[in-house]
Amino acid sequence: MKELHELTEYERWSLTRLAELSGNIDLEKYTVDTLVEKPVDREVALDGNRTVYLRATGSIGGNGVDQLISDITPLIFASSYKCLDLFIEWFLKINGRSSSGTSDDWRFSEKISEIETLDFNETPNVPGIFQSDERILEAISNLYTELGEYRHSIIHDMNFQLNDSKLIVEDGLGGSYVFGGEELFSFAGVISVAIEAIISDTHDYVTKRQLTMMLDNLGDIHNVPSFDLTGHEAPIIYSPMETAEKDPYRWVPLTKEILQIDPVAKGDENFWLNLVGLHNGDVVSEWMIPGDEVMESLKPGFDVSSGDFQQYSI
Repeated sequence: MKELHELTEYERWSLTRLAELSGNIDLEKYTVDTLVEKPVDREVALDGNRTVYLRATGSIGGNGVDQLISDITPLIFASSYKCLDLFIEWFLKINGRSSSGTSDDWRFSEKISEIETLDFNETPNVPGIFQSDERILEAISNLYTELGEYRHSIIHDMNFQLNDSKLIVEDGLGGSYVFGGEELFSFAGVISVAIEAIISDTHDYVTKRQLTMMLDNLGDIHNVPSFDLTGHEAPIIYSPMETAEKDPYRWVPLTKEILQIDPVAKGDENFWLNLVGLHNGDVVSEWMIPGDEVMESLKPGFDVSSGDFQQYSI
């Protein structure tokens, strides 16, 4: 673990700062703690006095920074792939794989061959962030195998173009791929967030969901079916509930009102339901439940007790 941290520390720091400047993805805020902060610009109330939800997409640095980010997109890609390569090599080593040569310097082709033949279901050492859904690890390993030729084209052949803030890379086989800003920083973000989660032994549901959201932005590359889970920055529907029963406490969410609010009314599961269980106005229990977990329960209605939805209790 220490080795992985030391090998990737500088690249992860650089990618985080560049992502922050670009405005595409904020790699530092995908944790349970930041979700619990409940930013007011994401809150939607049940009384109709709703705060407008706007996702911030602009750059904090102006046109000069935007141009700089555009100019160094090949470097951002190469740094992201270097982090990914170091992760793959570390992962292979902790699972008993090693270079067939006399040194520890593996060829890319050798590591790609090793990761392609690895059965994740029978791999003894899988970090906690991947254990609940090994498709995340499969998607990341697919990024490694699918993007190897593009990395070679950038570093060794300078075979790329920059066009309207997009990075167009040839694969050396007659094909090419166009990376927009969101895709590029999703690639950087997946690697940075995954490695940080491994180092800090973090495997909370928010970090997992952020990884899957960024991987969904890269689905055309890794070809793992869409995870399609509630995103970290989805609107938060605030729903206070007075006690229906006491000893034990039980509450009944106002599902009829919730069903009339966008995005729920449109059938969109991309929201967080902030249930607040009250007793005489005092907070007893509170939950932050992702829409993809609660959507099917809204139409028939449901009740909730203090011990329910423990994973999402805040």
